[in-house]
Amino acid sequence: MGEWTFCVEEEGLIGSWKEPLAALSRDTETYSVATTDGIDIFRYWRDGACVENFEPGAGHTRPERTEPWWDRVEAALAAHAGEGAGMAPVVALVLGRLGITLDDDTLAGPWPTVTLAEDDVPVPPRGDTYAGEGPVPPQPPREA
Repeated sequence: MGEWTFCVEEEGLIGSWKEPLAALSRDTETYSVATTDGIDIFRYWRDGACVENFEPGAGHTRPERTEPWWDRVEAALAAHAGEGAGMAPVVALVLGRLGITLDDDTLAGPWPTVTLAEDDVPVPPRGDTYAGEGPVPPQPPREA
């Protein structure tokens, strides 16, 4: 989207590992918001290095030296306390920083895709849309 790229990873955490994030952030910034099995992680990478890494809402994970994202993320969560919003306010915060909107049309449209596998064995693509997830309605199959 413009100068930014986004990723949605289903059923896994490979995209939030050190190696992909370090590579993706070289000469730019990379944000990772991961939610799985009751653990939420926010990571901010810049030029191949992790600048911030913490669990939003978990004060015991506050880094000794915080960059601007700790305060921003905690404020976004506090503004939606009790709403059951999960990490949605954090995702909205990052998207606002980037000046982009991930609307239903974007999420349901075709995506350029790369598949990462834990064991580096190629896996078949899972399709070219995120249709049917969240508020995005399922799309009819495309004809060849």
